[in-house]
Amino acid sequence: MALANISPEVDTFTALAKENITAGMFVKAGSDETFTASVTSAGVSSFAGNEIEVMKMDNSADDEFVVGIAQEDATSGNTITVMTKGLFILPAQAAVEAGLSISPSVATDAFANSVDVTIDTEEEFKIGKALTGTAASGQFLIAYVDI
Repeated sequence: MALANISPEVDTFTALAKENITAGMFVKAGSDETFTASVTSAGVSSFAGNEIEVMKMDNSADDEFVVGIAQEDATSGNTITVMTKGLFILPAQAAVEAGLSISPSVATDAFANSVDVTIDTEEEFKIGKALTGTAASGQFLIAYVDI
């Protein structure tokens, strides 16, 4: 999980938490329902933040849906602020060199809580760049995130 946002300003949006989400977790768009079951019906003048639904990312197939990092804790059914851009301190799932692109880790033991190097075949899943490196899993890096 993101331990700290260290940017003076971040880009955010408001969404509806479809389950309990802890601050710092990566979140994905949608819900367990089919995407067509939660279609936005509002026009520009009546759009509400709770029409966007997010869930925590908790398995290796979720990396393609990452939309941001939870700014605060939220219980299911309540609104949540999701950060999409800024500088963050993040744990790494493995060794990461500074300057490399990063994506949420696909490790099942800590997927929602760490990042890993984006490989060439998964370039579409990258969420930012590591500004500092790590030598091993469990260490922390500073990353510029732009989802």
